Amino acid sequence: MKRPQSIAITSGKGGVGKTNIAANLAIALQRRKERVALFDADLALANAHIVLGCKAQRTMADAFSSDTPLRDILADGPAGLKLVAGGSGLSELMDLSPENRHRIIASFRDLSDDVDTLVVDTAAGIEANVVDFVEASDRVVVVVVGEPTAFVDAYAAIKVLHQETGRMNFDVVVNRARDEAHGAEIFKRFRAITDKFLSANLHHIGSVPQDPRLVQAVTQRVPLLIAYPDSPAARAIDRLAQVLTSKAAPPVDDKSGGFFPYARATARKAEALP
Repeated sequence: MKRPQSIAITSGKGGVGKTNIAANLAIALQRRKERVALFDADLALANAHIVLGCKAQRTMADAFSSDTPLRDILADGPAGLKLVAGGSGLSELMDLSPENRHRIIASFRDLSDDVDTLVVDTAAGIEANVVDFVEASDRVVVVVVGEPTAFVDAYAAIKVLHQETGRMNFDVVVNRARDEAHGAEIFKRFRAITDKFLSANLHHIGSVPQDPRLVQAVTQRVPLLIAYPDSPAARAIDRLAQVLTSKAAPPVDDKSGGFFPYARATARKAEALP
């Protein structure tokens, strides 16, 4: 059987549009006859449900505190998408111990028969939760924008993830570009920085243009791909899904397994904990 694949969407700093890209990319993948779940892995400051316009009756806090099976906290999102919601302002999900992070990762084995692709919307930055969730993923996509501070923070994130997890391959999405040519130029400048100091491989999988329709969709609490499917940003995100599901998709690291195999491997460790 084909095992589920996991894609972590991360960024060096907040405010670069990471969650909008993660949520809409998940919908684009779902429309390609994938069974997709979106995990809002910004556990204490979750907001993916707002972008999706859905309400989660239960969150990861319920699974974490009461051992509720993950399948029982899934929320129905648009277009058949499933959501594993994080919490908002919940102290128990802040500063998790390594053991508790492993418990969360291990819990995803419950979905291994129900999901083809898991999109993991991490928190911004390089906190321990981000490092562990990226390490457990098959593919990692870094969202950058063409600003000096964003370059610095994205470089720092890739450096830490490269050093801490041994990951060599990173996909890059340039957000808020004027057009594809501008996005390619931003990526070229960014890769020049990383190539100078890191041995990691960066792959530009596409650019998403600045689009006023995105702001309107967020205000309406309807995902861009549903509210304005023909908008420039929606078409660009759909192309990202096309790239990631094609035979020409950039390579991923040859690990012992992705998120779901990692969950099975860590389950025994988590179960042995007091």
